[in-house]
Amino acid sequence: MTALAVLGTVVVMHPDVANRRSLAADVVSGVSAPVTEVPVSTPRPVPTPTQKLTTPLRPAPSLTRQPKGAKPNVTVSSGKLAVVPGFNKATGVRDKLTYRVEIEQGLSVNGAVVAAIIHKTLADPRGWQAVHPVSFERTDKVDADLRIILATPALTDKLCLPLDTGGEVSCRVEDRVVLNAKRWMYAIPAYNGDVSLYRSYLVNHEVGHALGHGHSTCTKAKTPAPVMMQQTKGLAGCLPNAWPTIKAT
Repeated sequence: MTALAVLGTVVVMHPDVANRRSLAADVVSGVSAPVTEVPVSTPRPVPTPTQKLTTPLRPAPSLTRQPKGAKPNVTVSSGKLAVVPGFNKATGVRDKLTYRVEIEQGLSVNGAVVAAIIHKTLADPRGWQAVHPVSFERTDKVDADLRIILATPALTDKLCLPLDTGGEVSCRVEDRVVLNAKRWMYAIPAYNGDVSLYRSYLVNHEVGHALGHGHSTCTKAKTPAPVMMQQTKGLAGCLPNAWPTIKAT
């Protein structure tokens, strides 16, 4: 376990999210992302507001209109990311953690809607702001502390290395919170069609890793699953839950 100071609070890094190695050059060379690739020899923790990134931004992704009844594209990978423009001010007076939303070009999603869902989740009173001395602010600037990325399964697998996401799950590596578009679009059967609730779970689970939280397990059947449980892989008798403040009773 590794201790990490996040915005003035010492948190304990789970082995799954501590000591990440950077992406190999042969992987990132084919991914056109809006930030400079991380040097292979220098693992990077989540930057604090005083640790700024210095790279150019790409334009926002175009919004693709699909024919009525067409199945949304979540599998054909362009390998190129673009920043969703816009700003959502932090709520509260706690330490500010900035993030920007990036979407793989070609995905059949509305970038502004995706960004609004993410910010609504992070600012929700049931979320991490009630647990940590932190408030989340969305920006489209290069100096964001976190990159929240929506990507196809293929690009997710590349951005999540050395973790094995198998085209199915999401991850957090270094300053990247990578959300698998397949899960974002279709959720999982255990959520019984409540895609909105699952999306909030997905955001809170992966951002929870960035705040230093490791995985949890279901400890009592028919009670809310911990948000840090790998719910995508099954609920083990627990009930769907997207919020870190909702506990088993």
